[in-house]
Amino acid sequence: MYVARERRDYILRLLQQRGSIRSATLARELGVTDETIRTDLVALQAQGLLERTHGGARYRLPLGGDLPAGNARLDCRLAAIAAQRIPAGARLWLDDSPFSDALVAELGDKPCTLITASLPLLHRLSAAALPHDLLCPGGTLDKECGFFRADDAAEQMRLLAPSHAVISPPALRAHAAAYTSPTCARWAHAATTAAGSTIAIVPAAALSALAPHTVEISLALLVTEDFIPPGFDGIQTETVPYIAPEDVMQSTDWDY
Repeated sequence: MYVARERRDYILRLLQQRGSIRSATLARELGVTDETIRTDLVALQAQGLLERTHGGARYRLPLGGDLPAGNARLDCRLAAIAAQRIPAGARLWLDDSPFSDALVAELGDKPCTLITASLPLLHRLSAAALPHDLLCPGGTLDKECGFFRADDAAEQMRLLAPSHAVISPPALRAHAAAYTSPTCARWAHAATTAAGSTIAIVPAAALSALAPHTVEISLALLVTEDFIPPGFDGIQTETVPYIAPEDVMQSTDWDY
């Protein structure tokens, strides 16, 4: 059985990892009825945490709207920690991920310069009423990943001079980040090499995941959940509580 709050946290976790999900899949994975899942999705949509679709739900980005009360979402909770470490006036390299959007939202009215080669992220940032300057390195658009591709990525990043590289790779080790796209990996390597400090914002699942294109990094801070596998000794970390599926399943209380 599931406490509704814990079940809904788990639904948000799945959406943050998958982007969208069908109600029938949620009901099967959580062992509850379709009606229970519909009740959960309606409640989460009312809080602005997701968008219901025909037969399911999809992830909703926080830019351009108020953050949920208490930062209930995983991306907001992790981003809030990282935002505290970033001073006004910082020059930030950003990957394109929900954690990047959440970080920008958590920065609030603290003006920074945001640097990214992601066209989708640029669209989202430019559409929101934000106090930040936006910079984009040049190149040819890689339509598969949505990033601009440039042979001189390292030189461009040196000129853009980020003070912090904030990365959210799909896979992370203590001294390496891995991406599904070589273009994303190339920019991450250029940014982390040029930046004075590298901050990784990732869920615990990324610490045991794999991706084909790896770049060496030197981490100043890892912001994740408190479910860290061996191999991260010596890395400065800040964490939020991790809720394992088996822990959720042990609950016997209902609140709906």
